[in-house]
Amino acid sequence: SLSYEADRGAYIDTECFDETTEALLQQLFDEKTVIFHNAKFDMAFFEYHFNFKFPSFEDTMLLHYLIDENPGTHGLKQLAMKYTIYGDYEKPMYDWIDNYRKQNGILKGDFNWGDIPFSIMKLYAGMDAAVTFLLYEKFVKIKQNKRLAKVYDNILIPGCRFLTDIQDNGVPFDKLRLVKSQSLMQEQIDEAVVEMYKDPAIRKFEEINGKDFNPNSTVQLRSLLFDFVGLNPTGKKTGTGANSTDAEVLGELAEQSHIPQLILEIRQKSKIKNTYLDKILPQLDRDSRLRTGFNLHGTTSGRLSSSGKLNMQQLPRDNPIVKGCIKAAPGHKIVAMDLTTAEVYVAAILAKDKALMDVFRDGGNFHSQIAKKVFKLPCEASEVASLYAMQRQAAKAVTFGIMYGAGANKISEQVTKDSGKPFSRKDAQEVIDDYFGAFFKLKEWIEDNQKYIQQNGFIYSFFGRKRRLPNV
Repeated sequence: SLSYEADRGAYIDTECFDETTEALLQQLFDEKTVIFHNAKFDMAFFEYHFNFKFPSFEDTMLLHYLIDENPGTHGLKQLAMKYTIYGDYEKPMYDWIDNYRKQNGILKGDFNWGDIPFSIMKLYAGMDAAVTFLLYEKFVKIKQNKRLAKVYDNILIPGCRFLTDIQDNGVPFDKLRLVKSQSLMQEQIDEAVVEMYKDPAIRKFEEINGKDFNPNSTVQLRSLLFDFVGLNPTGKKTGTGANSTDAEVLGELAEQSHIPQLILEIRQKSKIKNTYLDKILPQLDRDSRLRTGFNLHGTTSGRLSSSGKLNMQQLPRDNPIVKGCIKAAPGHKIVAMDLTTAEVYVAAILAKDKALMDVFRDGGNFHSQIAKKVFKLPCEASEVASLYAMQRQAAKAVTFGIMYGAGANKISEQVTKDSGKPFSRKDAQEVIDDYFGAFFKLKEWIEDNQKYIQQNGFIYSFFGRKRRLPNV
């Protein structure tokens, strides 16, 4: 469907497509700017089915992302309701679908969109295009803000084309290794389950309760570990005030008994198998690649998000099984890169804090260098980790903590957890004060940004993104 002026939409029946029509449309796309809503999806569709190319395009979804960066607000139907007189234009089509399903006893997941009559679909398709055109006329005015225009023209639109190619390429998986990993993981789960049920304490627990022990039942697990076996609770509570049995707690309880260790192993391996291995295999394309989505508009900060067949950003970092199944194509290599202490590096530059920038320039272990400077330690930076481990841990916690607004309470908890030794709130506050004493320009920069947000209700990033914080 197409729209070329306000309140007017047109449609083309794909049965009318021939080489002449496709050539005329490609000529149109070559000469004009094409406006999409969710260009990444539409361009991929048109390229796959018709081999169309779009040298110049705009995206009303990404324009709206400049207006409101909050996820879940960018749908075409939502925006039609909010910004045009055509809200609910899709209702006649969905009413027809509901009636058709009821009359024919068709479940929602089994409905075939090809069954919709053309007389119904053509109006819906035409309205899609007409509404997109209207939204563009309203949203394009945001580009009068030069900062936001730069984000749109230099980051979002190029990023859209870039991610379209990435999604089309997909992620190459070793299918044989996935199958083997799936089978091996199930064997290990079964072995751990058998060993768990052999445990005398669990057998006695089942005998007393008159039913099988279900390790997935938090009520039974809590009763087994704390009441029956008599393990000491860690102090961590659930939202209802009961003793927690989450992964962190089971890890600590494993020092008292092997039962929590077995349950933790079963949980972790079951999650890897059910969440990743079992889901990846059936969704591989014929070339053994998984094609999933990456979104430019999915976060308030401007980071990418991932959705679709698999969230590629949630692959278990510390478990090599799933990542080990990603395999480079013949003649290619997979390269992983990370920016060490990137947040602090950027903050040092933005704050123009020479002392903090000098730490990077001097090289060596960053956190040891920071600890030596903040605490004025009488040793070489290379000796800090062995001679002053607590001070190094404190400096590390403050370095990352203050980047995300952590105060003395949070840093006290973090250092105590990481070091295994008590680190009071008073100790944490003293370290924060010493830290900002050493890097006072960083402190000024943070405070200036906080004041700006309090006064204006928003702030711009270095690249020009606008983050609205009306309730700060």
